Amino acid sequence: MKTAIVYATKYGSTKKAAEIIAEKLGDCTLFDIHALPESLEAYDCIILGSPVHMGVLQRDIRAFALGQIRFLLTKKLAFFICCAFPENEATYFNNNIPSQLLQHAAACAALGGELERNRLKGMDRLVARMVLKADHAKGILHTFSFQDDKINAFVDKLTDAGETV
Repeated sequence: MKTAIVYATKYGSTKKAAEIIAEKLGDCTLFDIHALPESLEAYDCIILGSPVHMGVLQRDIRAFALGQIRFLLTKKLAFFICCAFPENEATYFNNNIPSQLLQHAAACAALGGELERNRLKGMDRLVARMVLKADHAKGILHTFSFQDDKINAFVDKLTDAGETV
């Protein structure tokens, strides 16, 4: 079964997650949302990945999902997000992805992510600094990393009886 992983990334975390998933699944082709081929018809499974910024998935991923509902409903489908607060995954998915696609999806998961503060720019850098400083004062330590158990569970949902996607 041929799989396309379509992702958007701002600072590289979602691309890295897509690469990890592709390595675990095998026989996957990665596509940045801004460099899609003319058609994804040749693929049996479509996986969409996006970062979450202030509770919102990347605009081009949302637009693709909304504009391609009929096509996506004919394929095996999955969604993953990279975010600092994976405990909010249900809210992120429900507020950003059409319900019929969520119901059709074989897997949906928040995989965590990576925060490289030196790569952040502008307002993102300022907000991250403020949040981390405020939480540090409260004794809360944030660590941002991929959650291997979530990635493995996501991949397991996409495999049928040991057969890779």
